[in-house]
Amino acid sequence: MANLKGFKGLRYNDEKISKISDVIAPPYDVINKKQQEELLNQSQHNVVHIDFNDGIGDEKYLNAGKIFKEWLNENILLQEDKEAIYPYLQEFTYKSKSYTRLGFIALVEVSEFSKKVVLPHEQTFSGPKEDRYKLMKACKANLSPIFGVYDNSDEIVDNILRNFIDQNSPVIKGESKDGVTNTVWKIDDEKKINQIIESFKPKEILIADGHHRYETSLNYYKDFPDDKNKYTMFYLAGSNQEGLLINPTHRILQNVKQPNLLIDQIKKDFDCENYKEEINEDFLNPDEFFVISKEANIILKCKIKEENRDKFYSMSVYGVQEFIIDKFKDNYNGLDFFKSFNDANDSILENSLGLILPKFVPPDIMKVVLNDDKMPQKSTYFYPKVATGVLFNKLS
Repeated sequence: MANLKGFKGLRYNDEKISKISDVIAPPYDVINKKQQEELLNQSQHNVVHIDFNDGIGDEKYLNAGKIFKEWLNENILLQEDKEAIYPYLQEFTYKSKSYTRLGFIALVEVSEFSKKVVLPHEQTFSGPKEDRYKLMKACKANLSPIFGVYDNSDEIVDNILRNFIDQNSPVIKGESKDGVTNTVWKIDDEKKINQIIESFKPKEILIADGHHRYETSLNYYKDFPDDKNKYTMFYLAGSNQEGLLINPTHRILQNVKQPNLLIDQIKKDFDCENYKEEINEDFLNPDEFFVISKEANIILKCKIKEENRDKFYSMSVYGVQEFIIDKFKDNYNGLDFFKSFNDANDSILENSLGLILPKFVPPDIMKVVLNDDKMPQKSTYFYPKVATGVLFNKLS
């Protein structure tokens, strides 16, 4: 049973911050060093000064806690008077097509994955969890919402959100660095909040983005068992909407020894054909992928063999991981990940092997998590990301 609740959101003070676009940022784990510097210089109140500053070692957590406290004392951030749930609409363009994605921000009760209420689909690592834990402890707040996906086929929440945003003005609107327009409303009507809460009780929530932050919130509650810490901030989006894009993360093996040897074995492990047309990963089925080798002057379109379909959940990312990345780990000395085909293609050198993967659909991912399994590291890339700095949630 998914337990939700509204909260007194902490947000930037309109009288102090005239342009929200200057202070919001992408999630910390997709910001590179150059982008970090740009955001730090963009505004002294940009959220990266807290969420991802350039302090050395534990200094960055001390700095984050100090700055966060200063912003509270100086009323840069103000807390709402009433508990609310926040409809959140994102408008964006991807590959020349316009999309919208509707969700909302609320608090979700943390629970162990074994309870199958909040479901993970990717592995987590100790380093990022330690980093986020120290930051949470320094600020005593959720600084960015975890991105969750739920089955909205009943349209109950959708209808509540759409009716509300059609009749009310937003409280926050800003464009993030990736060109996404982020618009947020505030529902503080108890009746509407309770309707949303009740509709969620039979639902499961799939973590799309923020696995490390979720496990951090769970660990924080175990260490500091307080009612406020029992919940963590989520952005929740329905799975049945065109604007929920689940893009792949392409892989490039660098400094490959004997690429022809790898290609010969790939042809044995998968059903392959030489490919002569222009590559478009959007036309790949979930069980297909491309192999690109400039040294061998070949492009292969590959497909999981019939006998491996159940084992790999009919998703090529599993086959690529087991039969290429893991199997030939001694035959290359670099593995790079890319969010777009163009960036990946530009990084395929003479001694590289490019692995171009298809996009995903929520039902395929749900098959994995309901089987108590995980997807390989950096499999999915839910787009667009949820902006950090739109709302904060104070803990105790």
